[in-house]
Amino acid sequence: MMAPPVNAFSLALRRGLLEALQRARADESVAAVVLAGAGRGFSAGGDIREFGTPDAAAEPGLSSHIHVAIETLGKPVIATAHGFALGGGLETLLACHYRIAESDTRLGLPEVGLGTLPLSATQRLPRLIGILPALRMMVEGTPGTPGTAAQWADGPLFDAVVESGGALQAALRLATELIERPLDANALAQRLVRHRPWPDADPQQALIHAELWLHLRPHDAVARTAFAAIEAGVQAPDFDSGLAIARQFYDALMDGERIVQGRDRFLAGHASPAVEPENNKEWPT
Repeated sequence: MMAPPVNAFSLALRRGLLEALQRARADESVAAVVLAGAGRGFSAGGDIREFGTPDAAAEPGLSSHIHVAIETLGKPVIATAHGFALGGGLETLLACHYRIAESDTRLGLPEVGLGTLPLSATQRLPRLIGILPALRMMVEGTPGTPGTAAQWADGPLFDAVVESGGALQAALRLATELIERPLDANALAQRLVRHRPWPDADPQQALIHAELWLHLRPHDAVARTAFAAIEAGVQAPDFDSGLAIARQFYDALMDGERIVQGRDRFLAGHASPAVEPENNKEWPT
């Protein structure tokens, strides 16, 4: 992906990425896809300049089209992250079959602070790291300090965490290994986060603990909605049903006044403490 300075998922980038995925699916000579971000990081997520405008809701959508295209490609998709993977950038990593990150990649879900939800992360992230850790990541929201990806080196978030500068080569090596083996479509599909069981021993009890944690800290209605979206995923009969409920919450927030206020506040000159790109207007914090 190449959309300087931070590979924000503008309508133009979403269209280009979907077209590339569709070409990869149709091209029999393509056996695997490596998804990487050009420049200083993987992606900073949604283009905040589009929040509150028709482009934000225009097709293709990130979770409704891009992530579906990744999951249904029928070929391994390996995401490789460096620099930062924030918001929709992190969500897109979670939709891929394999994830490789450099150890100093900064991770974050800043959407709640902007007045909305990390839509698909409300369903995928808890299935990887557990309900309470996922809720904390959403509510606390800020990009992590250097070494965030390294903290997940032994966990399910990434298949491999490598030294700075090594993610792309590691992804290409993995792609080569996968290409040399016969494709097992069922095994590939089972790698998707949507098929993972909840890692919490008792998801219902984990929801109680998460709700108590939220109750004991300062929070707002958007944070409560993030919890409700996770809860919907636990209660729903399948992944898509939970995502559909979360989408209803998301759509309501994206139509609200707070998202416009968050956009305007950001565009007034707020800069991220994590990275200072030349154009701060594309950096969601």
